Amino acid sequence: MNTNADIGAIDTEQFFHNEEFERKFPTIKMPPPCFLVSGAKIIAHEPNKSLTVVFPVKEEQTNPVGFLQGGILSSFFDNTFGPLSFATMRKPCVSIDMTVNFTRLVRPGETVVVKAEFKSKSKKIIQLYAEAHNEKQKLIGTATSNLMVYDSLES
Repeated sequence: MNTNADIGAIDTEQFFHNEEFERKFPTIKMPPPCFLVSGAKIIAHEPNKSLTVVFPVKEEQTNPVGFLQGGILSSFFDNTFGPLSFATMRKPCVSIDMTVNFTRLVRPGETVVVKAEFKSKSKKIIQLYAEAHNEKQKLIGTATSNLMVYDSLES
């Protein structure tokens, strides 16, 4: 898999653009600011099935030992689960939980490729699974998440 963020990347603004969603939820920022600041690039999307996103690993994302901090890897998973749920449900989706397993260290300057896919979806709850790989296609972590789908943001 080519992990060069500029080759084969899907236009972020176009991916998140949906006029009906924007009319119904005008206060929701799409694309999410956390997605943009991460440097993420969408490299593959199979509608209603999966999403693949590549993330650069920056020096400021490292732990004291010099490797990618676990919470940052968790955010990479979250920044893939969220866009996949948005692209499929076209409604606000919020995480109920997320479990992350770490299997390999990542150095600054490397890239992380996260592929998320649906395991189950209903009108109210979706279940997702993802794997993160490095440039050498070695597994660096896995994650699962359950998200709640909202028809409105009123409490």
